[in-house]
Amino acid sequence: MSGLIAFIIIFGIIVLVHEFGHFYFARKSGILVREFAIGMGPKIFAHQGKDGTAYTIRILPLGGYVRMAGWGEDTSEIKTGTPAALTLNKAGVVTRIDLSDRQVDKTALPINVTAYDLEDKLEITGRILEETKTYPVDHDATIVEEDGTEVRIAPLDVQYQNASIWGRLITNFAGPMNNFILGILFWSLDFCARRCSGFFKQSCTCDS
Repeated sequence: MSGLIAFIIIFGIIVLVHEFGHFYFARKSGILVREFAIGMGPKIFAHQGKDGTAYTIRILPLGGYVRMAGWGEDTSEIKTGTPAALTLNKAGVVTRIDLSDRQVDKTALPINVTAYDLEDKLEITGRILEETKTYPVDHDATIVEEDGTEVRIAPLDVQYQNASIWGRLITNFAGPMNNFILGILFWSLDFCARRCSGFFKQSCTCDS
C-alpha cells in the first residue's frame, strides 16, 4: 500500500510540473488557459480564477491536464435546441451561458439555443416562448458546461493557433522541459544525499 501511495505522489508531482510548464508559457504567449485540472474524472472542487482559468481537482488522483483555448479538441459545443440560461449585464450583453441543470443564476433568462458564435461574432441566438432573439456575448463571458464546470469562452484572439510561432513552440516544449529539469533536480538531490550519507558513515568509522 505504501508503495502505491508513493507512486501516486511521485506520478502526481511529475504530471503537475509537466502541465504547469504548458500553463505558464501559454499564459505568457497570450493563450487562454480555460482549465487547469489536477486528477481525472468527475470534479470535486472548482474555482474560477480572476485570470480566467478554472482550477479544478478531480476524483481520481492520477494525471491532470491543461485545457487551452483552441488546443486539440477543446470546444464548447452547443447543440441546436439545447436549453440554456443567460446571465445579462445592464447593457444586455451575455456574461454567462449556463448549460447545466443546476441554475447557477436564479435570475438568468431561459432560452432554447438555435445558433451561436462564441469565437468570432460573439453572439448567441435562441427562442424565448414564441420569439427568437440574438444577444451579444461579452469577450470574457463564461459558459457553465453540463457537468457544472464553469470556464471562459474562447474567442479567436486568445486561441492557441493565433499565438506567435515562438509562443506555440515554447508552450508545446515547456511540459517536457519542466520534466527534464525536475529529473536533474531529483538526481542532484539523490547524489547529494548519497555523498552526505557516505561522508557521515566514513566519519563514524574513523571516530570508532
